[in-house]
Amino acid sequence: MPQSHEDTKKSPSALTFVSLCLRGKKQITLIIFLLLSTLVISQHNRITTIEITNVQSAYVDRPGDLYVLQKDNTLKKFDIQGTLVREQILNSPTSFDPRDGARLFYYSQASQQFSFFSEETKQDFSIEQHYAIEPVLVCASGDHQVWILDAADWSLKRVNPSQSKVLSEALIDQSQFTKAPQFSFMREYQNFLFVLERESGILIFNSLGTQIKHIDVPEIEYINFLGEELYYKKNNRLIFYNLFDASVREIPLDPACKYTLLTDARMFLIFENRIDIFKNP
Repeated sequence: MPQSHEDTKKSPSALTFVSLCLRGKKQITLIIFLLLSTLVISQHNRITTIEITNVQSAYVDRPGDLYVLQKDNTLKKFDIQGTLVREQILNSPTSFDPRDGARLFYYSQASQQFSFFSEETKQDFSIEQHYAIEPVLVCASGDHQVWILDAADWSLKRVNPSQSKVLSEALIDQSQFTKAPQFSFMREYQNFLFVLERESGILIFNSLGTQIKHIDVPEIEYINFLGEELYYKKNNRLIFYNLFDASVREIPLDPACKYTLLTDARMFLIFENRIDIFKNP
């Protein structure tokens, strides 16, 4: 570095010039390394590509298998190698959750019914009037309970359908919205309830239905989870939000990619006409 204040007023010394050049080379080297890393992931970590059409939504279960719901209500399950292992038709699903892969869940607002089902068994439940007057979203809670979002009074109710019993009830604070809310997604994760509202972002509730956080990320279409992180797509980037320390990281995405889903072992990139499966680097 320059040895005196007067030296700093002159042109950079040879040592300073070399230092700047080395710094520039390091930056260029880092950029090249990142680009090469991306190419390595794309070319060598790809496991397979699956041709598919009319993708409506996509999900992963806890063991790491992929589920794709098509616009004709066909549900397809693929294992981590991309092999189609199951295919069935769901009855007008409003929401779906593969959970642990052994006991799946879906809700149909059209029929006001929700179901827990596997390959061998199926349990159907109707939403009774004392549960909710105008149910818009329903999701599984634990093994035998459900959360219901009632648009009649914007309440959250946790229900045990086997006992026909409401376990808890809480109202969502409407003052946080500038206009009538548009709730589009709801899921329980690690004993917290996550509700997606199109205009304002992600609302997080505790096990009693009390709101504890609001993440301001409007206009996102889906959320998912990986370990301690919540992640979602925003402006062609996948944003990871740590649920414990609120730290954020992100990775770039192909703008044509509709869904990006991660497990410990896999990265699923779901496009309009294909699914690319990679080893999770």
